[in-house]
Amino acid sequence: MFSRILVAIDGSESAKKAFERSIYLAQKCNSKLDVVHVVSCELGGDSAIIFDLMDELKSKAEKMLEECKIEASKNNVPIEVMIKQGDPAQIIIELSKNNSYDLIIMGTRGRNALQELLLGSVSLKVMHHAICPVMVVR
Repeated sequence: MFSRILVAIDGSESAKKAFERSIYLAQKCNSKLDVVHVVSCELGGDSAIIFDLMDELKSKAEKMLEECKIEASKNNVPIEVMIKQGDPAQIIIELSKNNSYDLIIMGTRGRNALQELLLGSVSLKVMHHAICPVMVVR
């Protein structure tokens, strides 16, 4: 049913639960997982401080993705991981349009309620614009 699944993670609790569900589903459907973490570029600027911060965020993303690889390996689930930089919703939508994913799995929120109100929910944007089904996990 789902041969390729895209999982978006951001370090939040709901994203961790989404990844756990993706492992379960991948085992049941004999699926391959592609896991993406998007380093948001909301900071702007070009100072050395910004570059250092981006490097730190990418380093944290690499650690998260390595943990995903280990967990997938323990469960005999094929996995590819990637780090992208940009607007999370836009990157996930573009990945869904440019690849043959059967499903996107993601958590409900990585932002606080005020940011979500002002900027909009990543999961909501993905649900409205992705070309494949989207499973949102709380």
